Amino acid sequence: MPALAVSYSGLLGGAERILLDVAAGLPDPPLIACPEGPLARAAREQGLGAFELSERSLELRRGVHDRLAAPLRFAAQGAELRALVRRQRPAVVIAWGMRAGIALATAYPGGGGPAVLLQHNDLLPGPMIARAVRTAATRADLVVTLSRCVADDLDPRRRLASPIEIVPPGVDLDRFGPGPAEDRVADEVLLLGAIERWKRPGLALEAVALAAGELPNLTLRLAGEPIGEDGRRLLDELRTRAQASDLAGRVEFAGRLPDPSPALRRAGCLLHCSDREPYGMVVVEALACGLPVVAPASCGPAEITDRASSRLFAPGDAADAASRLGVALSAEHSPAMRAAARARAEARLDVHDTRAAYAELIDRLTPARSRVRRRPPEPAGSRLAIVTVIHESARELGALLSSVGRHLPAAEVVVVDSGSTDSGAATARAWRDGAATVVELGGNVGFGRGVNAGLELVSRPVTALLNPDVELLDASLQAAAHEAADHPGRLLSPLVLRPDGTRQDTAQHEPGSLALAVHALAPAGALPRDVAAAVEPWRGHRPRPVGWAVGCALVAATETLRRLGPFDERVFMYGEDLDLGLRASDDELETWFWPAARVRHAEGHSARRAFEGEPFELLARRRREVVAARRGPLRAAVDDAFQAATFVDRSLLKRLSGRDDGRERRQLRALRSTRRER
Repeated sequence: MPALAVSYSGLLGGAERILLDVAAGLPDPPLIACPEGPLARAAREQGLGAFELSERSLELRRGVHDRLAAPLRFAAQGAELRALVRRQRPAVVIAWGMRAGIALATAYPGGGGPAVLLQHNDLLPGPMIARAVRTAATRADLVVTLSRCVADDLDPRRRLASPIEIVPPGVDLDRFGPGPAEDRVADEVLLLGAIERWKRPGLALEAVALAAGELPNLTLRLAGEPIGEDGRRLLDELRTRAQASDLAGRVEFAGRLPDPSPALRRAGCLLHCSDREPYGMVVVEALACGLPVVAPASCGPAEITDRASSRLFAPGDAADAASRLGVALSAEHSPAMRAAARARAEARLDVHDTRAAYAELIDRLTPARSRVRRRPPEPAGSRLAIVTVIHESARELGALLSSVGRHLPAAEVVVVDSGSTDSGAATARAWRDGAATVVELGGNVGFGRGVNAGLELVSRPVTALLNPDVELLDASLQAAAHEAADHPGRLLSPLVLRPDGTRQDTAQHEPGSLALAVHALAPAGALPRDVAAAVEPWRGHRPRPVGWAVGCALVAATETLRRLGPFDERVFMYGEDLDLGLRASDDELETWFWPAARVRHAEGHSARRAFEGEPFELLARRRREVVAARRGPLRAAVDDAFQAATFVDRSLLKRLSGRDDGRERRQLRALRSTRRER
C-alpha cells in the first residue's frame, strides 16, 4: 500500500499544511492517519485518504499533569499505530512531527516494523522532550527537516546515527504570485500568523511605532487568531497597546485569513518577528507574491531570504526592525526587492521541487519489490466506470468525487439520485465542470433500481458499484478493473476499510455452509492471525473465492453485471448484495475477495440517519428471505442457527475481554424477533 503519514494533531497549522502540500503532489499520495478534525477534512477535500486516530492532548509540559501524562499518551498512540500498520502494511510510515515520531518509537521499542521517515518540523522545547525526540530520530531510517536550523538543533554534534536530509518546503507559485501594482498599499506592513507570545507580535507594534516617525502614512495589519487562553490575553494586550497615541489609527486587527494570498499581494512588506522560527512558510508565501520581507537574522527566515529580497534585523531589536522597514518600504529599494523576492521563490521555493525531493526519499526507503510500477499506459481509470446511488448524500458524495478526481481522473462517473432533497444532484453536476452523468429518478425507488438505472448508461468495459460514503484511498481500483476485464466471470470485492483503518467484514461465506459453521463455532478474534483469515475471508491479504460480498464496493465486467441484472428491483433495501452473490454462483460466476484494491467506507450513512442506528431486524429478515428464496427454507433455518451462534460467540468473547457486547446482543434479539414472525 502507499506510504502512511501519521500526524499526532488533527489541527491544520503550518506543519499540517506542508504535509498536505507534499502529499497531494506525490506520484503515490500517502494515506493520512490523524485525529478527526480540520486536517482530516482538508485531506479528504483534496481526495486524500484519511484514517481516524484517537484525539489526545497536544500539551507536553504546561503543568505537572501534562508532564506525567505525556508518556502514557504517546504509548497509547503507539499501540494504535502499531495495530494500524499491522492491518495496512505500508512500505513506509512518515511520522509527521516530533509527537508522531515519539509515538511511533514507542510502538517499536526494539526496532522492526516498517521503514520510518521522521519529518521533524520544530526546534526542541526542552531537555526531556529533546531526549525523546532524539531517541525517535535514532530509530528512524531517515530524518527530514525543514531547515538547517532545525537539523542543527536536533543534532548539534553530528552524532545521530540516522541520516538527516533538509528539504525546504515550497509553495504553489501559481497560487501565490504578485498582484497588480495599483492594488498595493505602499506603506502597509503585514504581520501574518497565529497570535502567540513566541512569535513576538508585540515587537511588530513597537517597530511600527518607531518607524512611523519617518513614514507618516505607515500602518500595520495584524492577521491571525489567538491560540488558547494565553493567546487571547495577548490579543487584549496588543489592542490596548494599539490605542496609545504613537499607534492610534495605525493598527488593524484583521483576524484569521482563510486565504492569505490577497493580503500578501496588497501589503508593502511582510514583517516577521519570531526570534527562533524553525522555518517560516509565511516568509516563503510572501516572497512568492513578490513581497519584500523584514525578519530576524536567525533560524529559518535567515535561510529562506537573501539580501536582494529582504532585510534582516537583530532578533528582539525593535529599533533595528524599524530601520529595516524604512528601507523595504522606500521608493528607492521596494521595486527591486519585489522583483528579487519573486525570483528567489522561483529559483528555490517551488512546491514541485519539494514534492520531487520527497518522492525520491520515499523511494529510497521503499523495498525495490514494492516500487515496481505496474501501471497501465492509459490514464488512470480510463477503462472503468463508477456508479453510485445517492439519497440525502451530498456531503458524502463530495468526498467520493474528490477522491475519484485525484486517483482515477479518467474514470466515467454515473450518479443516480434516488429522491434526495439535499444538494446531492447539484454536487454531482458541478463536479469537474459537468464530467459526471447525473440521473434523477424523481423519488426514492431503492438502491437496486438506482444501480440498474445507472448501469444502463455506462460505456466502459468494467464498472465499480460504490456507495456514496465510500472514498478511494489510491488508484488500486484501476488494477481491479484490469483483473475484472481479464476474468469477466468474477465479481471482485475490494478490501473495505472503516474510518479508523480497521477492516469491514465485506467478504462472506455462503449462507448455511460448512465454512459458515466453522466461523460460527470458532470466533476469529480468539484464533491465530493466519487461521482467523481462513475463518473470516476479509481478514486475509491474498485473493480468494468467497460466497458473496457486501455491496458497498463491487467491481466486475459491465456486461457481467448487466447479465445478472445486477440487482432484483423488487427489493427496496438490504439483501440485494446477498441475492446477487447467490444468483451469480447459480450462474457459475465467482465472487472473489481481492484485497489489492482498497477503499474507505463510512458505513450506512443514509440508513443510519433514517433508522437512527443499525436496522438489525430488517437486516435479519431480509437475509432470511433471500436465503429461503435462493437456497430453500431448510438452508435458511440452518443459516439462522449459525448466525445466532456467531452472535453468542462474539458476545462472550467481548465480555471476556472487557468490551461492550451491546451490538451483538441487539443482533441476537433482532434474530429471535424475526423468527417469531414466521
